[in-house]
Amino acid sequence: MSQPLVVFIDDSETALTSTKIATQDMPIEVKQYLTAQEALDQIVTEAIKPGLIITDLNMPEMNGLEFLSALRQEDVGKKIPVLMLTTETKDELKQQGKALGLTGWIVKPFNPSQLQMAIKRVLRIK
Repeated sequence: MSQPLVVFIDDSETALTSTKIATQDMPIEVKQYLTAQEALDQIVTEAIKPGLIITDLNMPEMNGLEFLSALRQEDVGKKIPVLMLTTETKDELKQQGKALGLTGWIVKPFNPSQLQMAIKRVLRIK
């Protein structure tokens, strides 16, 4: 059986490196994108089929909420679980995410085991 694909979107190379290190021993395949638009294009054209998307909120051009909104408008993106991994803690932003169908919210800096547990819970991995 192939491993589930987890897509990370963050405009920070450092953040992407941290998520890669935190998940390297997990039974998942990881793909990383520096822009939400690039990830969205890959998902919409079905070049990739993520089991889970973890995105930053504050990014240039398209932020995490704009990405989530655009993703949910596509048939292929309606059911993909999405976690927000961000420094933001405002309830207003969390409510916007929830209204768009966000699966969960993880605050940076994150603890690697916290990220692993969130991924395992969403993908139902042991």
